[in-house]
Amino acid sequence: MTKSSYPHLQKLIDGVKTQTKLGVVYPLSVPALETVAHIVAHQLCIPVLIGPEEKIQQLANDAQINLAGIEIINTSSDPIEAAKKSVQLTREGVFGALMKGSLHTEELMAFVVSRDGLRTQSRISHLFLFDIETYPKLLGISDCVVNIAPDLAQKKHILRNSLEALERLDIQHAKVAIVAATEVVNPAMPATTDAHALVEEHRHNAIYPGALIEGPFGFDNAISAISAKTKGITSSVSGDPDLILVPDLQVGNILYKALVYLGGAECAGVILGASAPIILTSRSDSIFSRLASTALALHLARN
Repeated sequence: MTKSSYPHLQKLIDGVKTQTKLGVVYPLSVPALETVAHIVAHQLCIPVLIGPEEKIQQLANDAQINLAGIEIINTSSDPIEAAKKSVQLTREGVFGALMKGSLHTEELMAFVVSRDGLRTQSRISHLFLFDIETYPKLLGISDCVVNIAPDLAQKKHILRNSLEALERLDIQHAKVAIVAATEVVNPAMPATTDAHALVEEHRHNAIYPGALIEGPFGFDNAISAISAKTKGITSSVSGDPDLILVPDLQVGNILYKALVYLGGAECAGVILGASAPIILTSRSDSIFSRLASTALALHLARN
């Protein structure tokens, strides 16, 4: 599929032209440098590269990628130094957002979550926005990347982070489906009891004002109103969720990859809960997905 197949993410990209500085951390790979070139071509923001300048320039020359006019903050060849420097500059307000280059995720995130890093009172979490041909709007899924087995309190943080991000994207009164293997509350399945507890708490003391939070749902009756009706489920969320809260990282990660590799979806992803949005690129991400993730981060940084 071409990028024209993803109108919702394309709209996100087309809606951003900023002078925000984006710190690109240790971009010692061709995809990372290609992304930078595309960011400049789309005028999304001002990318600044943090890493060993000589190696970056050599890689760009070998790959015939033009870095003319792009600032490079020189560091040693140690990615740890680049990560530390990028977080420091973000904390000082130089960068409005960060993008991981070719270093390991943990090498960057260790400095993000450190005491003098970019932590806030919120728990760090991750949000994907999917553009799926068979779905009429962007579909958020959280958390597929960061929180391995979140407990009830952590799921509330994930919900708040994600709903705040959606509201910043002008998605008001978001509909949330909390999914599990079944829509039946079963004490032997913590995903269902957590979902029930979150729904009850939200009913009596809003987790996020204005949001509609329901569950547990099986994935089928979360995404399909027909499936829900067949099972006798009456819901304003079924068939129309803006956000799906998954029970753990394994479910989220498998669902994310299934949507991309079997469902033909594209997605934008961003780390939430830090004092600046962070884009965790994967080696397998398309350039379009990287651009969409950049646009998402810049929307959130701007708002």
